[in-house]
Amino acid sequence: MTWNSPETRLKFVTFPMFHIGDPRYYERLRADLGRCRYALLEGVSWRLGDERRPFYDLAARNLGLAAQETSLKVPSQVTRINIDMPRSEFRARFFELPLRYILLFVCLRWLLWLMSLPPPFRRGILRHGVLHRSRRSSMEDNAVMKLIVGGRDRRIVENLQAFYRERGLTDEPFYAGIVFGAGHMPAIAAGLRRLGFQVGTRRWAEVLRIDARGEVVHA
Repeated sequence: MTWNSPETRLKFVTFPMFHIGDPRYYERLRADLGRCRYALLEGVSWRLGDERRPFYDLAARNLGLAAQETSLKVPSQVTRINIDMPRSEFRARFFELPLRYILLFVCLRWLLWLMSLPPPFRRGILRHGVLHRSRRSSMEDNAVMKLIVGGRDRRIVENLQAFYRERGLTDEPFYAGIVFGAGHMPAIAAGLRRLGFQVGTRRWAEVLRIDARGEVVHA
């Protein structure tokens, strides 16, 4: 989705991401990102240092799909900027969570792998995990979602506004791509509207195909 503003020649392109999908989905998005000068990206960690280990790679392999974190490569000519919550803040807030949530996240990669390992479970994961649209209202009472979605959303929008003030007020036309999980897009869209941007064009990309039995179809 492309966002335009009459006040600037900067155009934002939002890429609402599925973290697991067909490899061709990520190939198409990589090609589209090639027209952007900047890629505004997500990414946080609670570990020491800046290393971010994948969550979804093992589960994606079991499902016959690919993980965004290993398959979506930003073109080398595009400047990458992380506009997510700083690691220090996320780490501090993460370790304030109840212990059960901390343990869940520490083991999440392997739990997703175990859950998707038995073939009979994969249909349910695709239907209720990959495709299920969570209601934000039901997540507001969840301490984890207050951090993962709510807290991060506020920082993301603040950093997006800072990017606009620093680089967006120019007469030179260019694109900036915003590559974030689909759950963050409502807040990002609201932030863009507050900056005076309006939706321009929409283009659709197929993430994956699932047949009537709930199996992944590779065309």
